[in-house]
Amino acid sequence: MLKAAMFIIKHFITAILMVCALSFNSQAQEQWSPPPNYYAPAAGLSGPALQNALHDIIDDHNEVEYSWPPFLDLDASAANASRVDLIYTDATSSKGNNGGAIGNWNREHLWPRSSGIGHDGPDNSDLFNLRPSDVQVNAERGSLIFDNTDPKQSLPLQFLATGCSKDHDSWEPRNDEKGDIARSCFYMATRYDGTDPDTSNLRLSDHPHAPSARFGKLRTLIQWHYLDPVDQAEKKRNQRIYTHWQGNRNPFIDHPEFAGLVFLAAYPAIDHDNDGLGDWWEYREFGNLGMSGRDDPDNDSAANLIEFAVGTSPMNTGEVPKIHFSTQDGNIQVSYNWNPIAASTGLTATIQSSATLRPGSWTNVQPLSKTSTQGQPGFDYMTLKLPFREQSKRVFYRLHLLAATKIDFVP
Repeated sequence: MLKAAMFIIKHFITAILMVCALSFNSQAQEQWSPPPNYYAPAAGLSGPALQNALHDIIDDHNEVEYSWPPFLDLDASAANASRVDLIYTDATSSKGNNGGAIGNWNREHLWPRSSGIGHDGPDNSDLFNLRPSDVQVNAERGSLIFDNTDPKQSLPLQFLATGCSKDHDSWEPRNDEKGDIARSCFYMATRYDGTDPDTSNLRLSDHPHAPSARFGKLRTLIQWHYLDPVDQAEKKRNQRIYTHWQGNRNPFIDHPEFAGLVFLAAYPAIDHDNDGLGDWWEYREFGNLGMSGRDDPDNDSAANLIEFAVGTSPMNTGEVPKIHFSTQDGNIQVSYNWNPIAASTGLTATIQSSATLRPGSWTNVQPLSKTSTQGQPGFDYMTLKLPFREQSKRVFYRLHLLAATKIDFVP
């Protein structure tokens, strides 16, 4: 109960802070928001269908020249407009200090050229993938993939990159840059599918392979997306790219929930808030995280955790968990849908019977057999055969779902 209370208090405080922030920043939020219906073609979609729709929305942008002026506008330091912010180093540099010599700043490709980006296509100069960077730090990062580095294989940094680390095959930036970098990579994997001249089909993967234009690691980038949410500076840069330069936007900045809807389908068991509900299911159904297994927004007496297990929608009162009973050769057969991921969260299902329906009268029924077949996508169709019951004896059955102890769940 203490954990549940802390959960409620935490989100109540967060809600208060959000209301306060909105009251002061509503005008700025309007200025940084996409035009009405900009993402209308993507409404209600998920997985590859959503990614394809987003690609069509942001495709055919105004290709900018690979030059210096955009960064003087996009990355001007908030503390000193005559300087630009440098990625990785937590530092700034004079706007006129650009170039290729030691001590200069140049342009860092977050998604490296060696992983599918050439020198001639629009991907090479795409401003969502480029950041000002110290020349030496840029070279030290090289074309390493983005991943959490292994302390046992950590390599010393030769140049100042505060908060960053590297090992034999990966580069880990500062925590306050991780989300920005992840959303840039999500954009690149969505914007470029190889149909533009001089471009490749860029893909994110847990098994990066530069010659195949596979970059990553995807799972780490998803985690970084959660760790470092979108901030005002990122929204402002997104808006200026749209209005001043390319005429397109990064969907994963405007709608952070798109990241889950597009990329989490490959990882249905990831559960960052540890509430027993897979992040992919939560994003698909709610558009955001933080929904507890206790909650029942559609008031159908089936909490989210139950609906997750049996595949019904927690936002539709017309969809309630279904269990089917039938008789065959004197035996009772019970059938219901079951999400295999539910077992990994510690959720169990048991058939119980009672002769009176009184509290405390329910007892577990051991089935004679239990089989599962592939049902609706992502779910198994469970069938249990129960022991013979004399027709003269009235008995009631129910499907009893029990949550893991880590979830303070009230059915």
